[in-house]
Amino acid sequence: MILIDQNAAPGEWFLGEAPKNRNPSYPPIVFVQGRNSSASSWFSETIYHGLNDLDKVARDAGYQTVFLELFDSDDTGSRNQWDNGKLLFTLLRDISTHFGQKVNIIAHSKGGIDAQTALVHYDAYPYAGRVFTLSAPHSGSHLADLSFSWYATWLADLLGQNDDGTFSLQTGEMAQFRKITDMHQNAKKNSYFTTAGASHGPLLSSLSLGGAYLSSYGENDGLVNVWSSLLPYGRHLFTDQDLDHDSIRVGSRFFSKVEPFLKSTEASSIKVTEPLPSIPAEIEAQHIIRGGPLSAGKPVKHSFAIEETAKADFFVLSAERETKLLLRSPSGIVITPEKPLAVPSKTYFGGAWLHLFQMDQAEEGIWELSLQSITNDAFLFIGHIDLPSPVLLTFPGLLRKTAKKQNLLQIRGNTKTDYKCQWRVIDRDGALIHDFTTQAQGASQNDLPPILKEGTYNITVEIEGTNEHGKPFNRTIIRSVYLLV
Repeated sequence: MILIDQNAAPGEWFLGEAPKNRNPSYPPIVFVQGRNSSASSWFSETIYHGLNDLDKVARDAGYQTVFLELFDSDDTGSRNQWDNGKLLFTLLRDISTHFGQKVNIIAHSKGGIDAQTALVHYDAYPYAGRVFTLSAPHSGSHLADLSFSWYATWLADLLGQNDDGTFSLQTGEMAQFRKITDMHQNAKKNSYFTTAGASHGPLLSSLSLGGAYLSSYGENDGLVNVWSSLLPYGRHLFTDQDLDHDSIRVGSRFFSKVEPFLKSTEASSIKVTEPLPSIPAEIEAQHIIRGGPLSAGKPVKHSFAIEETAKADFFVLSAERETKLLLRSPSGIVITPEKPLAVPSKTYFGGAWLHLFQMDQAEEGIWELSLQSITNDAFLFIGHIDLPSPVLLTFPGLLRKTAKKQNLLQIRGNTKTDYKCQWRVIDRDGALIHDFTTQAQGASQNDLPPILKEGTYNITVEIEGTNEHGKPFNRTIIRSVYLLV
């Protein structure tokens, strides 16, 4: 095998530089990259944090590093865990045979899902010992849900972002993956160690946008919530408040924290010494979301209500940099966005332009968003409102069809809260299969109309109403579910 190869193709593997002080008892380390990434993510420039020094840090500690390319590196979009997992099985078998021993695995982000798929579902477990995942979305990411939602699909399709890898990371899809994986006979034949970050990255970055969106679901690193990074049979090594989804893979930032456990491939007893966060049973509704196509030269307007003066961040994503947009406050003040920022290509909505409005005191009342593009475009608006949620929602990731109904979602608000919900359900191909409205006060329980085909469905719930003080509000909830039939 050659040393680090910047031009390797999917299905190839190669070595990092041999350490001068290699300890022969230390197993080689195989590094598995994340969604839309390549082996170079471990030894070239990161998105926001400079050069990744991982290969040098591991080499100085006496470890032989091994890098590989999965299908995502061919620039045709990310692939699901089944495609990458099957390929990774072959690579792990060949690497283990080359060294004549088991290897340990360090995987970043979706690479953790790909690695577990290879070990559990493609029987690669004999070739590896311990698996260390860095902010892996083991239970999915709500950003993947957003990408396939009713409001976002126009922009995501225009950017070429709605690929199989992104689809596989929806929370509903991953709920089904967890169901068939965690009880599998191979699930515990390797020892798993998990890690997480809790920083939203640099200001005015795609991570700060992701962090704001995910904050309704709990602590996160800008792309993955902390609870999603855990495995029930894994040992959680750390949650670092200073690490975001980009920096957690930088060698000098994480390696010393996992290195004490890398010296062996032997099974490790799992001892959880502190309570770990779990998937929240209830979701706070803190977002207002709009989106859709923009026809060349045709102005588009959307209105929404904020029930109380509050801090608010408004993000608008468009495919074209020159798309014009402005906000009009309830008192008639016209606000223009800050200079647009390019969204890095390897993250969610990569290739888009981010237009940002930040307000410490967004007025109570009806706001209006105006957009116009000189060419055909699409947009996604995300308003994050820093107020107590007027409604709380209970939303399961897995649904089982019964003879009479498919129970979907419970909404709970103050007994004086009146609201109506518009529900839009789209299937794997992006086709709208249900569009209906419900009306309620206080609390409601809603059922999904009949769906005959098993699979993942993306649901957008547009909530409009008045709170207990009679003030109008808008909120949007986006979730995916996996329907078992």
